[in-house]
Amino acid sequence: MKDRKVNKTLWAALVIIIILSFIAMWLHRVLNKPMEFEGSSNIEVVIEKGMNLSQVSSILQEKGLIKSRSDFRWAAWLMQAESKIQPGRFLLPMGVSNSDIIRFLLKPGILTRDVTIPEGLTVRQIAGIFKHELQIDSVEFISLCEDSAFAVGLGLNAGGLEGYLFPDTYNFYMSSSSSEIISRMVDHFFNVFNDSLQNKATKVGLNLHKAVILASIIQGEVMIAEEAPLVSAVYHNRLKRGIALGADPTIQYILKDGPRRLLNKDLEIDSPYNTYKRRGLPPGPVNNPGTVALKAAVNPADVKYIYFVAKGDGSHSFNTSHEGHQRDKAKFQQVRRKVAREKRNARLKGGE
Repeated sequence: MKDRKVNKTLWAALVIIIILSFIAMWLHRVLNKPMEFEGSSNIEVVIEKGMNLSQVSSILQEKGLIKSRSDFRWAAWLMQAESKIQPGRFLLPMGVSNSDIIRFLLKPGILTRDVTIPEGLTVRQIAGIFKHELQIDSVEFISLCEDSAFAVGLGLNAGGLEGYLFPDTYNFYMSSSSSEIISRMVDHFFNVFNDSLQNKATKVGLNLHKAVILASIIQGEVMIAEEAPLVSAVYHNRLKRGIALGADPTIQYILKDGPRRLLNKDLEIDSPYNTYKRRGLPPGPVNNPGTVALKAAVNPADVKYIYFVAKGDGSHSFNTSHEGHQRDKAKFQQVRRKVAREKRNARLKGGE
């Protein structure tokens, strides 16, 4: 009888040990077992304000940082961290445990991000970048940029903000609103296009808005910075003579499927932005120009050129006569045909 009681006690103890062993293994897996990963790498994760634990675990699994969403949620529960995970941007190491990840997420995230806006983009293109980088509402962003009252509040009587979102690399808070982003970019524009440049604009017969319109056209044409004052001179000379600008960037601006190679029918589009059909500057900027284009718009080179055409290598040929311009155009067409042949031959060779 005594032996039977001892056996029961031993069996009970064994069962308890087994249960405790399973619990210990489970706790190790849930809390401390690292993900299998060779090498070292950090993965960027953005936790939005208001996200719940289930959403966070889904993001982490998609990024390959955790193996099991349920294990991660159990780990957060065991660490009493279910509602303590912070919003922000995090750089999380691969190959660590759930508990290590949770400890990272309990600290304030990197709440800022560098966003680079290249020169020559339109408001709509810029809105797309901010939607991707900061998750802003691109429709709201565009709407504000097209709001004349909002523009006036920023010191611009321009009808909108196309042309005034200065291209640069900015460091923004992840929580920045569209109005905050736009205001900062416009402030930067005025820091660059300062009183000195505005005075130069007046001396060459341009007000602020016209200078920005011209700068945007120059921006759309120029790939080599040294050519900007020459391109500016061509347009200034055309404006003085009453010759249509014939600027391709203004046509690209009105295309719904652009940017692309322009066709003859594109030059016939009925639009106030069609500078092939209408003389003078278009009613507004066609992109958001950078420093080089803005300075060139108010500092044209002292030359008499009224024509220029691309050479096919990013540079241009400039001319004072229509005859010379036609010769330059013929040369460019030869280059274009040569490039087309080379591409066609490459495709045919690749299909062999």
